[in-house]
Amino acid sequence: MYMFTRSKIALALTAFLFIYIVFNLTKWQNKNMLAWDESGYYIYLPAVFIYNDPGHLAFYPKIEQDYDLNSGAKWYGMHDEPTGYKLNKYTAGTAVCEMPFFLLAHWYTLNDQKDFKKDGYSQPYLVSVVFSMIFWVFAGLCVLRKFLLKYFSESATAITLLLIAFGTNLYFYTVFRLGMSHPFSFALFCFLLYATEQWYSNERAVNIVLMGFILGLIIITRPTNAVVAIIPLWWKYKETIADKLLFYKKQLWPIVASMLVFLLVLMIQCSYWKYVTGKWIYFSYEGEGFDFSDPQIWKGLFSYQKGWFVYTPVAFVAVLGLIPLFRKYKRLSIVILTYLAINIYIVFSWRNWYYGGSFGCRPLIESMAIMAIPLAMLIEWIFSRKKILVNILTLTVLGLLITLNTFQSYQLYSNVTDWGRTNKAFYWRTFGRLEVTPEDRKLLDQ
Repeated sequence: MYMFTRSKIALALTAFLFIYIVFNLTKWQNKNMLAWDESGYYIYLPAVFIYNDPGHLAFYPKIEQDYDLNSGAKWYGMHDEPTGYKLNKYTAGTAVCEMPFFLLAHWYTLNDQKDFKKDGYSQPYLVSVVFSMIFWVFAGLCVLRKFLLKYFSESATAITLLLIAFGTNLYFYTVFRLGMSHPFSFALFCFLLYATEQWYSNERAVNIVLMGFILGLIIITRPTNAVVAIIPLWWKYKETIADKLLFYKKQLWPIVASMLVFLLVLMIQCSYWKYVTGKWIYFSYEGEGFDFSDPQIWKGLFSYQKGWFVYTPVAFVAVLGLIPLFRKYKRLSIVILTYLAINIYIVFSWRNWYYGGSFGCRPLIESMAIMAIPLAMLIEWIFSRKKILVNILTLTVLGLLITLNTFQSYQLYSNVTDWGRTNKAFYWRTFGRLEVTPEDRKLLDQ
């Protein structure tokens, strides 16, 4: 008999609300939905499957004009190369994730009698992006649920899933700004986490091969996310480094197979770079880059402009969860803390540390898949004390954090708050408001 457990109810509620909000509130049907960064991630699909022109992208100027994609900023995210081709600075992993839904939409437009344009940007294609986003995020949450239940109770797992879905900026990028890479990366992180746990616990070759495939897809979606390889490499099992090396030796051939699959996935991106630039490995973000000598960690975590803990306070709660996690799963907590520290350093070493127009710190959205572990641990620890007042207070605070995130997401969606210039004065002037005046906007950083 099928049982509706708390965590399954949490997933069902998430799926229902995501779909309802997307199709009733968001402006996904606007013809210029696939603009700016979203356009760069997506353009591979029409370039390959419709126009057969991934090099020159000759079709794109007309698309930009017809759909007003980038507010007049022609060739946004594209660079001229000495080879004569146009280089798309955005990597191809997001397009790979969107591809099944894109192909279905393309088949529909080819066979439909409503005369939708078969240009890759008409409404059926926009619908395909909507469904691909919701599908991947929901699949990631389902797999995350299976992982968390190996360590935590139904109640802690259900609450954690709701906090991740509605209390972080994953929510904003799943239902309000569609087509960005981070929700896809989040799902891939969830898959990697589960495959890692499965491989170390049952040593089945299929799991390590799957890990290679997932890690490859993670890297061609966002190359800086390669740091997540720390998780499978230094997972909590095996007492010493010698034990781990012995384990790896025992699993040599599955590891080799995994590496081959990993390299094959990387070849998707490397082949594109080779075709367009003549080089297998290429830094496509020309004029941008890292400054590892001056990371803006304090601003990245605590500023009113984009601070992770300011706009996603659930992340701060999750970090606190590393304390009870250390007491119960010491090695696991060390692995997560190591990953978190290195990832934060890399993310905020990017010269544009606030990552343009965004809600909160978007490059750390995928990290919440990993931080779900200490978050669930903290919730489990609090509820295990069985103090009714403490439990009620905890649920109230967590509910308020979800309310804050969903409300501030709607504020940004409605252009009440600002995409990148917010400071302390403007943040508190607009806090809890659904309208903003020109006088309020004078407080923004210029």
